[in-house]
Amino acid sequence: MRSSGTQPIRDRAVVLKRLKQLQPFPPVVAQLMRQVTAEDIRFKEIAELIQSDAAVAAEVLRVANSPLLDHWGEIDSVLHAVVMLGLERLRGLVVTLSLRNFLAPALQAPALLRCWRHNLACAFLCEQLASVGYLSKDSSYTAGLLHDIGRLALLATYPAEYVRVLALMNQYGLDSLECERGMFAIDHCEVGSWLVEQWGFPVEFREITGRHHVEPSGERFDKMAVVHLGCRLADALGFQVAGWPANTSFGEIKARLPAGLGDRLRPEEELSFAIAGKINALECSLLC
Repeated sequence: MRSSGTQPIRDRAVVLKRLKQLQPFPPVVAQLMRQVTAEDIRFKEIAELIQSDAAVAAEVLRVANSPLLDHWGEIDSVLHAVVMLGLERLRGLVVTLSLRNFLAPALQAPALLRCWRHNLACAFLCEQLASVGYLSKDSSYTAGLLHDIGRLALLATYPAEYVRVLALMNQYGLDSLECERGMFAIDHCEVGSWLVEQWGFPVEFREITGRHHVEPSGERFDKMAVVHLGCRLADALGFQVAGWPANTSFGEIKARLPAGLGDRLRPEEELSFAIAGKINALECSLLC
């Protein structure tokens, strides 16, 4: 599935055909993504779904009992994990596990590892922003985690070409979407929106993956705004995909928050340190 050359593809149809073969999520996880938003879903049904895949169930139990997650006592069954963590947090956990396993071979390259850590930083910052804005933290984490699924899909399918994209961004200070379109005739926002539609994920993720680079209009502070700002904050705090400093400072992004919410965010250095700690804890838990 992986290409060894670094010449531009420049054929959207070829790229989409390759990407259509991707299976980053086990069938159980893809089904969970669709079912967890149902109003009448029961914990027992979710537990039975996860237990239908022994590998996924084992991973959930392992990480649920890791220092990464705060809980009381040992979690000794998948149903126990569902009850203790809640459906949204559990969804975020299984998506994280699936993406990390899927990307493992590509993450040997430092440039591509930086993309993965930007994605994690965005997810954790979405949690923080949702908390100060009285939105669902767990749902916002999952949205942040999936915001760059198009980029992650491109780097997993075309790792050498994507390293070249990152090199061009660093060398000439070019926009990531512009570089991607030059290499693949499509950018990661378009890829992400197309993929989540192919997988039958909830509609909200189609908008988030496709429009997270677009500045939200008006004063609304919803999940779309949280993901956009989380992505920008990740760059500002040093978790950027490219090697150069972000164009927008922490203070400028903070000022874009609705009145009063910016004051509830941690100071810049403290927040950066906390996010780095969360990423380190997550990677340690996933590799144990």
